[in-house]
Parts: sequence; structure tokens; C-alpha cells
Amino acid sequence: MDKAEQALRQREQLERYLLWVKEEGGIEGPTHLSTWFSPHQLERLEWLKKRCVGTVMELGCNYGFVLAYCNGDTGVDWNERTIDLARILNPSKEFLVADIRELPFPDNHIDTVLLTEILEHLPWEDVSKAIKEVKRVARLKVLVTVPNGTYATPEATSLKHQWRADSLRQQSIKKMLAPWEIKSERVTLGFFMLEVVCPQ
Repeated sequence: MDKAEQALRQREQLERYLLWVKEEGGIEGPTHLSTWFSPHQLERLEWLKKRCVGTVMELGCNYGFVLAYCNGDTGVDWNERTIDLARILNPSKEFLVADIRELPFPDNHIDTVLLTEILEHLPWEDVSKAIKEVKRVARLKVLVTVPNGTYATPEATSLKHQWRADSLRQQSIKKMLAPWEIKSERVTLGFFMLEVVCPQ
């Protein structure tokens, strides 16, 4: 990519970013429902649902669509507006506002923790702290999905994301999850997905 192409791309990204800030005030709003019904999203949802065991908590739950799809129990998000919406849409579930980097739960609190499309919203330097917290509260397994940054899909290039999960970052995430065992790994055009289980 030459300098002129790079400058044009940067201007386009800046315009998209300023539009997002104007529309959402810099605080991410609810995900559009149409997002969940693309083929690669449905594949990801089914992958998650089949691997959930016991009690299930989703971190970065937005308004609770993935949690409901996976028949989970508890949703956590830092955005009070989306948690208010989640409580209306899913009155039988528990929802609370909290930061993934400092979770208000005891050790081994829940069987399965879902980290679905949340890590890329954190500054990269905070990802290891978040994963450490997740391993602390999970009893049996953690399911991780992030947009596959190897490809320039709309999910991978969202300006709401702090970084792209290219192959180097994917390997770094796997190292952060150690000594937990990687039971299954799936890399698709859309997503990088990991199922990790607590060492016995």
C-alpha cells in the first residue's frame, strides 16, 4: 500500500470513527439484531452453545442475546444502558454492571465463562489481566471468541475495537490462557474460537 492509499484509508477510518462517536456518544450501544443472523455468526453461536456446561456467565454480554441463545444464567457488562435493556429483554436472567478486569465474584464461581467478542474492546495491555480474572472465577471452562483479524471482515476491522486478532495476537491469547488446556480450537473466516478447560 503506497502513501496515498494509506492516507485515504486513514481519512475513511477517521470519518467512520467520528460518525460512530456522534451516533453513540463514544459509548457502545446495543448490537443490531441483524448482526446475529449472518451465517458466520450463527456458526459461532452454535459452537458456543454446544460447549456450555453447568452454570454459564457471559462477560461483555451487551443486551444478552448470546447469553439467551446459550441458555446462560448471568450476564455482565460495563455499559449500564445495555444492562438495563438486558434486564427488560431477559427478566429470568441475572445481569450486573462490572468490569471484566476486576470481577465481583469469588474464586471458582461459575462452571462456564463466555468471553464472546469482548477482549478486542479492551486495550491490549489489559487483556492478560482480564483473562487472569476469568480463569479465577471459572470452575470448568472458558469459551473465547474474537473476530479473526487475519481477514478484513467488518467484525475484524470495527473501529470500536482496540486491536485486531491477527495470528500473533491469537497465539498470545492462547499463552495467556495457560496452564488451562485447549480442548478445541476453530479458526474461520469470521472468528478465532477457543474452548479451554481447567487443569485437573
